[in-house]
Amino acid sequence: MIRKQRRQRILVVSFLAFLLVFVTVLFLAPILWMLSTSLKPKAEVFEPRIRWIPRTPTIDNYVRAFTLLPLVTWMGNSAVVVAFTLVLTCFCDILAAYAFARLRFRGKEFLYALVLLTIMIPIYSSAVPLYKVIRAMGLIDTKTGIVLPQAAEAVGVFLLTQFFRTIPKELSEAAKMDGAKEWTILWRIIIPLARPAIAVLVILTFANTWNSFFWPLIVAQSNASITFPVGMGSVMSGFHEGAEAREYGLVMATSVVACLPTVITFLILQRRFVEGISMSGLKG
Repeated sequence: MIRKQRRQRILVVSFLAFLLVFVTVLFLAPILWMLSTSLKPKAEVFEPRIRWIPRTPTIDNYVRAFTLLPLVTWMGNSAVVVAFTLVLTCFCDILAAYAFARLRFRGKEFLYALVLLTIMIPIYSSAVPLYKVIRAMGLIDTKTGIVLPQAAEAVGVFLLTQFFRTIPKELSEAAKMDGAKEWTILWRIIIPLARPAIAVLVILTFANTWNSFFWPLIVAQSNASITFPVGMGSVMSGFHEGAEAREYGLVMATSVVACLPTVITFLILQRRFVEGISMSGLKG
């Protein structure tokens, strides 16, 4: 009986390990293929045989990407948009979440439900009125016009509200007895304890803003405001079947460069990210 249970346990563990390896390979394969293609000369890209490791690896695609395309300008625009969006999002979401989690006022639950309902509204359905507002403000083809509609997300408010509610109220009450005001309690007690959740918010906002394509595509009209995803879209649609056609190596090299900031940010905040997900009620 014991041997049978042990055998069943080994089979289950082996199956789970195989499933884990399979899913990992499934997710990593496109990324590895992108990296491999970016290091291949054009002749190898179109070989009929699948070759994961380039026969003659080269960085020529990366050199051409930075030479032929305004990647530095696009990255600079994206960096400015991400920085201001992060600041505004964190500021607005923290204040809103603190109010929903700790303050008492009439209609709080209704307002909180209303904020959460906006998660179900896709940006595509609100693009026209947003565009009219931004145009009336004279912010078309500006970084400000890209930043404002993306600042303060309902997902961030929900995440921080859930986390703030897990912080013992006794800490706030003790601070109030010492004469601390709400602003002091928020910045001296709540925020330091909520660093894991804020790290999650930073990563999600960074990734969403850096990879945002639809709204910047509508607002940005010149290299002065075009962000990296919009620039990449022009690269991918700029090569056709004629002339210098199908520059997959160049496109893959540009894609690798586009992925690096998000990957680096996640690696830096990885530990905080895992803590925030496990403590904020977002885990599956």
